[in-house]
Amino acid sequence: MGSACRGMILAAGHGTRLAPVTDHLPKPLLPVPGGTVLDRAVDALVAAGVEEIAVNTHHLGHRVASHLATRADADRFTVCPEAEILGTGGALEGAREFLADADCFLLHNGDVLSEVDLAELLAAHRRTDALATLVLVDWPDVNSVVMDAGGAVLSLAGRPAASGDGRKLTYAGVGVFDRALLDDIGPGFSSLIDPLVRALVARPGSVRAHVPARPGWSDLGTLARWLDACPVDRELAAGPCRLTPLLGHGSDRHFWRLRIDDWSAVAMRSPADDAEFERAVAVSGFLHDADLGGAEILAVDEPHRTLLMEDVGETRLVDLVRTEGAGSPAAASAYRAVIDHLLRLQDAAPRAEEDCPPAVDRTLDREQLAWETGYFAGNFLAQLCGSSREDELAGEFAVLNEAVAAQPLVLLHRDFQSENILSTGGRVCLVDVQGMRLGPLGYDAASVLWDPYVDLPSGLRHELVDRFARGAAPRHGLAPATVTDMVHTAALQRLMQALGAFAYLGVVKERRGFLAHRARGVEHLRRALDRSPLKLPRLRAVLGKLPPL
Repeated sequence: MGSACRGMILAAGHGTRLAPVTDHLPKPLLPVPGGTVLDRAVDALVAAGVEEIAVNTHHLGHRVASHLATRADADRFTVCPEAEILGTGGALEGAREFLADADCFLLHNGDVLSEVDLAELLAAHRRTDALATLVLVDWPDVNSVVMDAGGAVLSLAGRPAASGDGRKLTYAGVGVFDRALLDDIGPGFSSLIDPLVRALVARPGSVRAHVPARPGWSDLGTLARWLDACPVDRELAAGPCRLTPLLGHGSDRHFWRLRIDDWSAVAMRSPADDAEFERAVAVSGFLHDADLGGAEILAVDEPHRTLLMEDVGETRLVDLVRTEGAGSPAAASAYRAVIDHLLRLQDAAPRAEEDCPPAVDRTLDREQLAWETGYFAGNFLAQLCGSSREDELAGEFAVLNEAVAAQPLVLLHRDFQSENILSTGGRVCLVDVQGMRLGPLGYDAASVLWDPYVDLPSGLRHELVDRFARGAAPRHGLAPATVTDMVHTAALQRLMQALGAFAYLGVVKERRGFLAHRARGVEHLRRALDRSPLKLPRLRAVLGKLPPL
């Protein structure tokens, strides 16, 4: 007499929709809250009273077997390796000897998360003489299982054609099966659907549906669905895999660094309404292909606003300064490389027009520059400092906007500051690139050299401004001194934009950490006023009357 019920977890698949992650780790070993996906399936089976569990393996099967061997309950598992993948039906044939020693078996896909009460499912199955009881969930995009009002399954994936009305749902990859099902499965590759369809025809009502009210179910077949199951504020680690949220940025996107052994990548999940997602993908791909520091795009899911990209490193320019010191030789060398990189980037506008239209289809023009100074007045002066002077400053803002807009147009990163620039092994890499457009010559140089996150020594800043001016001047038929003036004028514009952003993120978005940079931003703005050829006395007076920051 066999045991009452055994379990089986299907863990052999290639997980191709999750490549290249699954080139390094089988999908069932992805970390999720509570362990790996495989551990969660095991826990669910054990909670239902299942003591012995078979796990089939194929793709990276040694990793699955090793993981099971490290569990405290390793003795409960029977590993069924498949030299060639056998499919959902052939997997049962491969475990026939194990499964046939029980009256029934609980089958659980190794790539789904579920909160279904499997003890309840097993009890529901035993109340009938069904050959199979399938957990069904509502997934409108793929619903293809038809059931009648009494809970009998009528059709699976259109076979046989269902007559009359019925409710359409999706097989959740979890079910209970009588061992008699094994009698209709032969050797070799096969699908579980085939014997079930034959049963629907030969014994109507022998395949039943179990529809939990709250299944808590997800198929983790794609990067987007896996990330949706992961926390955005704490690390997950299991075996060789570590998924670490990247925090502290101002974006509404979520980022994670994924490490598997010595391979790593960065995942990004955008809000559904992120209109800049396609632009980010296109621009990063262009920058990578042009050897301009963009991350290689490894996988992209545009409908679900998710992508996986090359890990271009962890050492941001701001981190290097904090570690080595703003006046250190290492920082000076890194900043010189950044300025040289910026000159190359600015020269790439013609190539961008040819290869990446989204990089040049917008311009930081006078209208946008006026928005930036208005952003400063509304968020920083009025909301944060309680000092609304937009009307008083309107004339000077117009002069500033006109002067910056009159500069030659180049390819612009748009947020070229130390948190978005990485320096790894002498290589300059850029992130947060979706704002790329055409814009004023001095804007990006001002962004990085008058960056509120960093207090560069004045001598080094002067050297770097001069380095940029001498590099850019002949490209545009200008004198270096003219370019220097353009950088200092653009610094006023950029610093006001940054201060407006700090106020908006700190007050409206309640990300208070950004407010820590406001005092340095204001001090930089005062110093930039001293350097700029524009004399803006009203702005200088307003800054002099600001409350302590």
